[in-house]
Amino acid sequence: MKMNRRNAVCRSAGALVIAIVLALTFGDSAGVGWADPAADALARLTELSREAERTTEAVYSAELDLEAKLAAQRRAEDRQRAELEVVAAAQAVLGEYQAAVNHVAAASYMGGSTTAISAVLTAESPQRLLDELSSNRVMATQMSDRINAFRAASTRADDAARAAQSAALAARTAAEQASAVRASLQSKQSRLRA
Repeated sequence: MKMNRRNAVCRSAGALVIAIVLALTFGDSAGVGWADPAADALARLTELSREAERTTEAVYSAELDLEAKLAAQRRAEDRQRAELEVVAAAQAVLGEYQAAVNHVAAASYMGGSTTAISAVLTAESPQRLLDELSSNRVMATQMSDRINAFRAASTRADDAARAAQSAALAARTAAEQASAVRASLQSKQSRLRA
């Protein structure tokens, strides 16, 4: 029995030595071995090449996006200029209405009260009373119309100014964001090329 055991140990040791020699000799084919630096470098180069290609495509897309946003910004600025012209026209109309309002206020102040009771008390004759009441009614209607037109023109001018400013700001912000994305991608592309 001792002999069988000894033979088994020798056979096991011999098999182990043969396995080690085979592993060292054919290590790559057995799955055990050292890394090939050329294969690692090639794999890394392939990976970097793919990343550079993706980055180049992203830069191109960012440039297209930036151009679209710059065009939108130019359109918004053109709209802003047009709306500022509308604002200027509305302000000119406001100036006219303001002058009319000022004129009526001054006339009312200088001429006294324009109420019906005042007209009755100060009328020299019944015809004069009717003329003054009619004149007061016409003036009140015209003044009301002018004040309403003044308010509407003022509102239009304010709305146009706000809309123009908002559109230009939104377009400018979008263009700045697109420019930042493009700069970031170009920086990444430069690092990949280096």
